[in-house]
Amino acid sequence: MSAHLVIPTLRQDFWISSLKGWVIGCVGALAFVTIGLPLPWFLGAMTATLLAAVGDVKFRAPSGIANTVRAILGVAIGSAFGPEILSRAGPMLLSLSLMVPWVFMVLGLGVAVFMRLFAFDPKTAFFASVPGGLTDMVTLAEEAGANVRSVTLVQLTRIALLVFALPIYLHWHDGFDVSRSAFIAKARLSDMTLQTSLELLIMGIAGFLGARQLGIAGASIVGPMILSGLLFAIGSTTARMPFEAMTLAQVALGILLGAQFRGLTLKEFRTTVAAGLIFTTLLLLMTLAWAALVEQVSGFSGAKVLMSFAPGGQAEINLLAFALGIDVAFVALHHLVRLAVVMGLAQLLSQKFKL
Repeated sequence: MSAHLVIPTLRQDFWISSLKGWVIGCVGALAFVTIGLPLPWFLGAMTATLLAAVGDVKFRAPSGIANTVRAILGVAIGSAFGPEILSRAGPMLLSLSLMVPWVFMVLGLGVAVFMRLFAFDPKTAFFASVPGGLTDMVTLAEEAGANVRSVTLVQLTRIALLVFALPIYLHWHDGFDVSRSAFIAKARLSDMTLQTSLELLIMGIAGFLGARQLGIAGASIVGPMILSGLLFAIGSTTARMPFEAMTLAQVALGILLGAQFRGLTLKEFRTTVAAGLIFTTLLLLMTLAWAALVEQVSGFSGAKVLMSFAPGGQAEINLLAFALGIDVAFVALHHLVRLAVVMGLAQLLSQKFKL
């Protein structure tokens, strides 16, 4: 076949495969909306693409817009940081400081479970246990010589199970209406002006590029979140991310997460995924106990404490808090501290593993 015929065919396959991924995610999201299941746009898209990935359906996840999706979420989360956040910082110091022993407890549980029950080697057990971002942990695990596939599957299992279990628990225990999003009546695309559009664009791009330049982990969501939060805290902007953009971001994030399970074998499910399920179940129970303790000693109570110490992915947990109308600024600050503790510890031990 001549070169000029091959290139259009490859492009056509790319677009068809990409469109298939979006169709699968949207069908799952709409099914969840119709049935009235929790956080339909995110969890519906994730469920459908996860099942398609495990079923070896050929489709392409929208990985090219992953940073854009996280930047949208970062700007939206930062919009929860009003001027009052400065006066709330002091009372939060105790609960923020409790994130340090919590990270070590999670690591201790994970390493014990994976090494004693599932015979993971120390490097793999450590990186599978670290409650950090998936991409960062996989990268550090690969550099340290750990089993990257095992780390990836365990981390994915933890994130996926937590984002399903937390809304169900909050509905059962706290009466949250998890079938609808708290931000559903916020800004719409039709309300956007040129000025608000530019402000959102600048916060997303400048936040991401600045964080990446500084070497901050999770730059695509953390940078826009910090910049947006600072601007909202000092009252320099009132631009809100429109509902349509948030819906698109949820569907895309669900597709990206579900697609990560592509290539899962029955053996991996019986061993590595099972290990992740057992670890995450124990972790959920420990999180409930730790959240109850934090409530007693810090004076804060309610779902925001549980969400603040839930060891899921930063993007996913902050999205849940935002969608459920839980104190987003409180939750996001705690997860920023967790990220700092986790990345510092992971990078330190990663260097030691290489020696």
